[in-house]
Amino acid sequence: MKFKDVADYPLSQDQIGQLNSIIRGYDPYHVRIRAQAILLLFADCRSFDDVASFCRVHVNTIYNWTKRWIDCGIDGLYYIPGRGVKPTFSSTEKDLIVEYVEDEPRSLRKVAQIVEEVTGKRAGLETFRRILKSRGKSWKRQRKTPKGKPEKEAYEKGKADIEELRKLANDGEFTLYYFDAAGFSLVPEVPYAWQDRGRKGTIGIPTSRSKRINVLGFLNPIANELRATKLFGSVNSDVIIDVMEAFCDDLQEPAVVFLDNAPVHTSEAVAAHIDEWERRGLTLYFIPPYSPEFNLIEILWRKIKYEWIPNWAYANMASLDEALREILGSFGGKYRIQFSHC
Repeated sequence: MKFKDVADYPLSQDQIGQLNSIIRGYDPYHVRIRAQAILLLFADCRSFDDVASFCRVHVNTIYNWTKRWIDCGIDGLYYIPGRGVKPTFSSTEKDLIVEYVEDEPRSLRKVAQIVEEVTGKRAGLETFRRILKSRGKSWKRQRKTPKGKPEKEAYEKGKADIEELRKLANDGEFTLYYFDAAGFSLVPEVPYAWQDRGRKGTIGIPTSRSKRINVLGFLNPIANELRATKLFGSVNSDVIIDVMEAFCDDLQEPAVVFLDNAPVHTSEAVAAHIDEWERRGLTLYFIPPYSPEFNLIEILWRKIKYEWIPNWAYANMASLDEALREILGSFGGKYRIQFSHC
């Protein structure tokens, strides 16, 4: 089927409404993604290749969905009784997928890319999840939460201030950065990963007591830019002052920096420099206490610790240092974050 054939079957408003209802409803994922594909093809006039890329399936799959839509309408989005569906991966390929997941247990998307490179087959993440669950894997996760709760009035005021500052930054009044420090050691932080059910199957990765590598970063989420300083040893007020001084020296335009109320940020030594930094174009804005969600650099630290640092990096400090150097140096290129709000 060619694109010109699709134009012979325009969607009615009733069909568009039905498809949108399916997408927003509670049908199985495979039904909702097929409905999305039909809308993209017939309503938005997207090419078969574009729709295949969006749905993360082979273009031949899109051809089959299209034919079933033309032949059966809405019913064609669902499995046709008696016909069955051929599995995307063979039993041997499923074994291979499990092996790849054991090497990369924290990122199913990365596994999907590897599988596509090796087998030439593309499948949605739901397909990989079903395979893993059928092979006795489960998704284990733990969360960290702040020790306290923000005071409501201070929280609401901070929220309004931050929103206003973001708008001014988007209007070009100044550049907005998010500052914080994070520590990395040979004790890995792996809050979730695909692993075998039961205690005997729990994944083990290298771990040992070690010194910390501290990273102090200024994140500009709009430009996906990171200015990072990496050091061995503790972070104290003198370190914060040195980093802020160096940041001021590099400023080409006014900047506002969001940071939390950690004692090292609010010490008398740091406070003594704030007026001078403002004269040089740097303004510090302290977010409300116990409100890490306002500091977008926290997203970066989570990405690095829980997804981007490979398991081999925990073998020794040299490996960890190498992995961090690669990640920090490649941020904005190989390593990127799509921020929903800046």
